[in-house]
Amino acid sequence: MKILKHLPILLVLIGAVPLAAQDEPAQVETGGGDTQAAEKPQASPEPPPVERITFSLPFTSETGGGVATGTAGTLDYLRQDYVVASDAVEFNYQNIKLQAETVSVDLATKEMTAEGRVILDEGPRRITGERMVFDLDAKTGTFFEAKAFVDPDIYFEGTEISKIEEDVYTVTNGMMTSCSENKTPDWSFRLGRARVKVDGFARIRNTRMRVKKVPFLYSPYMAFPTKGGRAPGFLFPNVGYSTTRGAVLGLAYFQPFGDSYDATLYGDLYGEEYYGLGAEFRYTPSGVTSGTVQAFAIDDPVANEVRWKASWLHASNDLPFGMRGLIYYSDFSDFEFFRDFERNFNDISLRTLYSGGFLSGNWGSHSLNVIADERETFIRSGVTVTQRQLPEVEYRLRPTRLGKLPLYLSILSSINQFEVERTNFLSASYARADLLPTLTLPVSTVPWLSFSLEASGRSTWYEDSLTPSRAQFSGESLTRTFPSASASLIGPSLSKVIEKRMGRFGKFKHIVEPRFSYLRIDEFEDQRLVPIFDEVDGLINRELFSVALVNRVLAKSGDDNPLEGAREILSFEVSQFFSLRDEQPFELASDGRTSKKSPIDARLRFNPSDRTTLEARTTYSTFFGRLSTASLLGGVRFGSNSVSASWVTSIDPELGATQTHQARIFTDLTLIRNHLRMQNEINVNFVSGLVQQHRHIFYYTSQCYGVRLEFREFETINRRDRDIRLGISLKNIGSFLDLNAGGSERF
Repeated sequence: MKILKHLPILLVLIGAVPLAAQDEPAQVETGGGDTQAAEKPQASPEPPPVERITFSLPFTSETGGGVATGTAGTLDYLRQDYVVASDAVEFNYQNIKLQAETVSVDLATKEMTAEGRVILDEGPRRITGERMVFDLDAKTGTFFEAKAFVDPDIYFEGTEISKIEEDVYTVTNGMMTSCSENKTPDWSFRLGRARVKVDGFARIRNTRMRVKKVPFLYSPYMAFPTKGGRAPGFLFPNVGYSTTRGAVLGLAYFQPFGDSYDATLYGDLYGEEYYGLGAEFRYTPSGVTSGTVQAFAIDDPVANEVRWKASWLHASNDLPFGMRGLIYYSDFSDFEFFRDFERNFNDISLRTLYSGGFLSGNWGSHSLNVIADERETFIRSGVTVTQRQLPEVEYRLRPTRLGKLPLYLSILSSINQFEVERTNFLSASYARADLLPTLTLPVSTVPWLSFSLEASGRSTWYEDSLTPSRAQFSGESLTRTFPSASASLIGPSLSKVIEKRMGRFGKFKHIVEPRFSYLRIDEFEDQRLVPIFDEVDGLINRELFSVALVNRVLAKSGDDNPLEGAREILSFEVSQFFSLRDEQPFELASDGRTSKKSPIDARLRFNPSDRTTLEARTTYSTFFGRLSTASLLGGVRFGSNSVSASWVTSIDPELGATQTHQARIFTDLTLIRNHLRMQNEINVNFVSGLVQQHRHIFYYTSQCYGVRLEFREFETINRRDRDIRLGISLKNIGSFLDLNAGGSERF
């Protein structure tokens, strides 16, 4: 209860700024309309409209002058400077608009009394009540049995709501909520008495939070800001529970620094003697530059150390010479931090940390990229592999025609500085320079046939190279050069147009297209000495030929709309590779037999609409006479709902043994429109017999609150993580409750 005593909550009341008054002469007018309505056949005559009085009431110069206008059923002067208006009165003065059954105005003092369904509007504010006493000059007064509305969607009730100064209000025996649809709010804060300073603080005594009519939380005193927009102040506290850290109270303070910078400070108090502190700094100095810096540290009494995480994201799109840049930095004290403290369940199984940044620019067919990054991969407890580029400078020339020749030149080049570290095993730093020019010769023929030739050569220099055992670096530089060449032939293509109405389509085009290609990559004798960092370093010397047969079906509505494009709704492709080198077979049997033919790959795609997709793929080994892989992926969307599923299996074609066999199902469904949604995800590994992951989330959204209930379990051969979370957020307040129960098991 000591903590609850100081819980800050959010309350906003917007004050009014009076407009200048001016003297006006008195005017009293009577108005009416036609006294007899037009007769209608077989209908009784309509009653004549009630006469309304339009009035203008001047105030004396001693009280600041000005004039009030409006309408009423009757208007009586009890004395020369005291007026009583009755019968659905509408009263206007400066920025005040008043409606009531009876309004009494003292023209000498500007004091006003209103009774009977009183409604007072001042800009975006509205206060209603059964009776009101108000000073039009000071813009202060008291409402009895009153209700108030403040934008956006904050509602108050009280036996009395008083405006005692320009920006100061008091509420007696009242209530606050953001729920507007029910007589009994889904949630509310009951208060004994409150003093509210607009753009200041609200100080409340005897506060009781209720869920419907059930008391939930009590505090004898609360103080919280009533500043709107980006004003400084405490945010609503977050209350939660964790099975490992106990009850938690999360506090946050928001502080802006001008229009482009702000920060939020966090403090988390746990029942099991954990303490957390954090900060988030945001900046947007221009519309094309922004960034966020985050840091959080927690005192872990079990590990007897401070554990932490930090991140920085910065993006600039208006750098000199039309360049743009991005920086992303992320670091943790240890990989177990994800599992122990991350609230985002998707990060619990994270095994790789990535930080990096780039600077890039494009000028016609030229582009320049400067990249620096670090990738840290967790292998097992105490063992990590770290790879850094500090930096990489990459230049690209997109295919550019060489004068009037039918040749196109493209260039990919880069210079890198690498660092590689593996715990207790390897540590090295070296440079690399790479150049890959390519010449392409497209041979233009008939539209149904295309042919192209391509030749390239890659040259790569390494400042350091590996020893033949690949266990360590030798300290000697290495230059690798090898050529490659390719050719491709597409066609002859055959097509046929079919005009037949099927569903929303009325015209189809069936295309049959054979494709042939040739690829040769020469070998490099010292490839074992090349340190592998990325795809540039890998080399598989090959000489192969491939053939494929592609069937495609395009569809249109058939309405001869010149703006309508054809849509590919069906494709089926069969392909196979052939090695042209005896020493490089595609398949190898245990008895030494080899095959220079690859398995046959077949792929089917069916996309009849933007809402439906289906893809099936399989590979068949003609050498062993068995399927080697098979997969199926499909999904459908209907309205706001979606269902998708995938299945994949791989088989040792020689032994017939299943190597992998997995399935995934995902659903996103609306159970109650505009209120209840459900998401389900299940991943099953049939080989290990494990349900690797299943996750179930329910979202319930009401007019003034939201509930998220999540269950997730992640299982490997030697570990199972389970998590159950319940979160509640309140409209205009934010996250209120976060309960987390779960744990880990090791096998």
